[in-house]
Amino acid sequence: MCRRANSLLSLLLAGLLAMPAASLASAAPRSGGDSSQPMELTADHAEMNNATGVGVYTGNVVFTQGTMRITADKMTVYTTPDGELARAIAEGRNATFRQLPEGQTEYVHARASYMEYHPQEPGYILLRGNAVLTQGKNELTGDTIRYDMRQDTVTAESAEGSEQRVRIVIHPAKEGANEQQSDDGR
Repeated sequence: MCRRANSLLSLLLAGLLAMPAASLASAAPRSGGDSSQPMELTADHAEMNNATGVGVYTGNVVFTQGTMRITADKMTVYTTPDGELARAIAEGRNATFRQLPEGQTEYVHARASYMEYHPQEPGYILLRGNAVLTQGKNELTGDTIRYDMRQDTVTAESAEGSEQRVRIVIHPAKEGANEQQSDDGR
């Protein structure tokens, strides 16, 4: 039984990895080098329905392509009828995202309890539940964050009725620049 489950898992993962190259090209919109890299998904358990194009992966899920990496306790992957990646939904205690944007030297990092990765147009990541987005020392927190990877823009919101507000920390470009603060600490 265990051998059969392992061979089924290998078959499912091989099928996912054999998706057309066009689908891989759309999976990392900000880093041109990522789109030419192979896509890899690993998990403790996998179920895939080829008829619907939906795969559900659970247990230490890791999805990578080039510099892009998403981790989660559970990930649901949706593909188009042509086998292209449409979106991935990551859930768990702390779903994470990491990618090096094209032409930049610092990775973008994100974490939340719920994350949607939409690689096709318009290309964005939606974070919900204690969402945090960082690049270098700069940090944005809120209940919901939407990061547009193509436009390199961010929108953040607090949950309705929440006392937690959106918080943004932006450090000067050079260490030591503008170190003086006003009397009220801002």
